[in-house]
Amino acid sequence: MSLMESLKWRSAVRNFDLAKKVSKNDLESLLEAGNLTATSMGLQPFKIVVVDNEELQKQMVSLSYNQQQVADASHILIFAIDTNVNQENIDAYIDRVVEVRGVKEEDLEGYKNSVSNYLSMMDQDTKLQWATKQAYIALGTVMTVASELKIDSCAMEGFDSLQYQELLNLGSKELMPVVILPIGYRSDKEQMASLPKVRKTRDNFVIEINESEPVEFK
Repeated sequence: MSLMESLKWRSAVRNFDLAKKVSKNDLESLLEAGNLTATSMGLQPFKIVVVDNEELQKQMVSLSYNQQQVADASHILIFAIDTNVNQENIDAYIDRVVEVRGVKEEDLEGYKNSVSNYLSMMDQDTKLQWATKQAYIALGTVMTVASELKIDSCAMEGFDSLQYQELLNLGSKELMPVVILPIGYRSDKEQMASLPKVRKTRDNFVIEINESEPVEFK
């Protein structure tokens, strides 16, 4: 099945098969995909928290506006942003570049200063918004790879972020959940997944600007 066919197959599954678990190998593939995601300046200001705990997942239902898929899914992937992005994050990234690419730290001084200056211009709210955008890029990547592996998922913003943070003790790690992704396999009760996708037509979705239709600047 091609990537496009996999994306057409993908659906926001609400009814997961309780008897089916995502394998360790497939889970690692999804996590690697999230780690390989493009992020601003390569800083990856978020982490993926993996929940594979039946009792915890049951507790999370009430914190997710009683959406049962949180309990029924094989695993819950929680995309949690760093709430205290600072110079330490930049230094750690530079150290990692040196380790992976075998370059000298002094050769990265210009880039390091550029990143430091960029982040220094952000206030705390702006940093949190920036980090959240990076987490959502990773979310899209993971969902795409999941569709290729024929793993169902359901991206969710409908949960109490502060209560998730407290339940999972993420505040002590300076992490804040921003979006979650239950994963697993659709059950026989799932009806929406078999329906054709409803999307805009290409003409209503794509705006092309080219030489044959020049833009009139004002």
